[in-house]
Amino acid sequence: MRAPLALPCDGCVGRSTNICKPLDPTHLLVMLGLGGMRRWKRREMLFRSGDAMSAFFKIRSGIVAVSRALDDGRRQIVALRVPGDCLGYLETDGKYCFEGEALTDVEACAFDRRRFDAFAAEQPRLASAVVETLSAALKQTGEAMLVLGQLRSTERLAHFLAEFDSLYRARTGSTAPVSLRMSRREIADYLGLTVETVSRAIGQLRQQRLIDRHGVDTIIVLNNRGLRRIGKVRSTEPVGVDP
Repeated sequence: MRAPLALPCDGCVGRSTNICKPLDPTHLLVMLGLGGMRRWKRREMLFRSGDAMSAFFKIRSGIVAVSRALDDGRRQIVALRVPGDCLGYLETDGKYCFEGEALTDVEACAFDRRRFDAFAAEQPRLASAVVETLSAALKQTGEAMLVLGQLRSTERLAHFLAEFDSLYRARTGSTAPVSLRMSRREIADYLGLTVETVSRAIGQLRQQRLIDRHGVDTIIVLNNRGLRRIGKVRSTEPVGVDP
């Protein structure tokens, strides 16, 4: 009997998510051959908007901010990606649509985009996983727009921290308080707020002992349930739209 393949994926939290999930070890080994493991230090760029598309990435460890620079020099962070997430897949005319910055030290698998697409064309289950992954990202973007449209500043921050805490715990299995290393400016860029407003919101949540801070740019989530109570999105009934 042949011994099972030993893969670096065996200890990766992303083995059971999105594009890796439907592949058996043999096909997973083929996909790993489409690129390689790469590492970035905090604040390094994985890819830049407008650069020629080369690879896309699946995070093994660390947190990445996906953003887009605006014409006036400001930056809008559109998503945070955690272990198990894919990023850098969207392109326009062969160029990255967004940019990815490491908020922590990051390790990720890099896949050559063209070779990956050719491989996915031969693997229906992998192609379906790509579609599902992009659909999930689109749903997350819609949820973020709903939060920005409905919630006040402190509610936005509470909702964001609760969602991040839940996702990070689900992916990593962590039982310790989750720490998010983001500056007030980065949080403001993500939530569509000013730095001053974010500072006040952080202060209010700290007073209620729902979060704490470590240093100038690390928030520690202490009470997910309390954050969810504050950041609850009110249900709405769309008019003229099928459910």
